Amino acid sequence: MRKNKSKNIEIIQYFSKERLDEFRHMSAKARLQWLEEANAFINKALGFKKRAFFDNRFKGMET
Repeated sequence: MRKNKSKNIEIIQYFSKERLDEFRHMSAKARLQWLEEANAFINKALGFKKRAFFDNRFKGMET
């Protein structure tokens, strides 16, 4: 029987210079909207239980 060991998994996303330049030229309001939409999409796609596996800030929100 295999023991289930919890591991800290770190996810790193790299962006191209062009993508960073595009983001840099967005207004603060547009950046915030983009971030909120991306966050909502990730929460809907993964759910809090899986998101907590990758991001400790979501621990305790798995229900």
